[in-house]
Amino acid sequence: MDTIIVKPKNAEQAREVLQVLKQMKVKIEIYPDRTKDEILDSIQRGAKQAADFIKGKIQLRDAQEVLDEL
Repeated sequence: MDTIIVKPKNAEQAREVLQVLKQMKVKIEIYPDRTKDEILDSIQRGAKQAADFIKGKIQLRDAQEVLDEL
């Protein structure tokens, strides 16, 4: 089945959409928007991990290893 992403303009619209979806018994997954600080923190962690790898402080797994776990 298709996935539909809904971006309400305000909290009232969000409540109304959720109410309709619940009445229709549609599975709902809510992913809150990330803040600017959360995004910047994620980028900084990634940059630190890349730097640690280049310096030989950590070993990274290749994509195939990650996929094998799934």
